[in-house]
Order: sequence, then C-alpha cells, then structure tokens
Amino acid sequence: MKAAWLLIAGGLTALALGVGASATLTRGLVFIALLGGLAYALGVSGLSQRKWIALPAFVLGLLAPFLLTFGVHSVLMHRVGHVERCTVTAKDERPFAKYPSVDYVLACPSGEVELDRDWNDRLKTGEADVLLGPPLLPDWADSTRWNLLLVTSVPGAMILLVPVAWALRKQP
Repeated sequence: MKAAWLLIAGGLTALALGVGASATLTRGLVFIALLGGLAYALGVSGLSQRKWIALPAFVLGLLAPFLLTFGVHSVLMHRVGHVERCTVTAKDERPFAKYPSVDYVLACPSGEVELDRDWNDRLKTGEADVLLGPPLLPDWADSTRWNLLLVTSVPGAMILLVPVAWALRKQP
C-alpha cells in the first residue's frame, strides 16, 4: 500500500516536472513526464487492487504528458505571451526527410528565435508572427490554440481517480 502511494506521488511530481521542463527548456523532456504518468498509473492500479481501474489509469498516465506539455504551453503562451513580427534570417529545408520540415532562424525585436514547421506549412514570405513569453519556448502565433478546460480536466481526472481507487480497494 505504501509503495502505491509513493508511485502516485512520485508519478505526479515527475509529470509536473516533465511538463514544466518541456514547456520551458526542450520538448525532448516530455519523456520524464511520460515516466511520471506511467508511475502514477501503476500506483493507482496497485492502490485499488482491481483490474478494471488499470485501463483508465493507464490511459490518463499515457495521454497526460503529451496533452499537458503541448496544451499548457499553448494556453500559457496565448495568455501571457506577446506577438512579435520577426524576419527569417536563415532556413534549413529538408523536403526529402521521413518527415519533411523546415528549420527557421528568425530575428525578432527581442532576440533570435529558432523554430521549425512541417514542409506543407512552410512560410511563404520572409516574415512571420511569433509568440514570445520567456521562460516559455517560443511558438508560431498562428498555431492552434488549446482549450483551457481540456487542459485542466486531465489533471483533475487524475486527482479524482486516486480517491476512487482508494474507495474501491479490496478489504483484507
């Protein structure tokens, strides 16, 4: 029982740290959040000791890192970020890669920014609007906006699943 609580607490902590690091440092750190989500799912499954609760726990544990990393970043950038008109100074086109894309270096009034786009969405002109809001990673201003309710419902569901698992545990 104690191991289950440690897995839940450690998993939620790793999830929070991974999401925070992925939104501010590099998207590659979403792996830490994924490990946290899996630890959370194992903890909830162990706490309940019921097989059927494993499915929602693992679905939340696997979806949460990706949904929270990109959703929290998008919501925060559209709430606290500001748009700057930037000029493309360099670009590296990779049309024949497995996933064709273009890497851009942009000169913005607040400094240099590096962003990438899918090949089909590449810039048609030498200028673009960029959302900046340090310490968050910059983003394209025309990118999709995430819904705050969707982003906040995932951690809410994760938190509510813990007392459900606790209430449904097998009694000795």
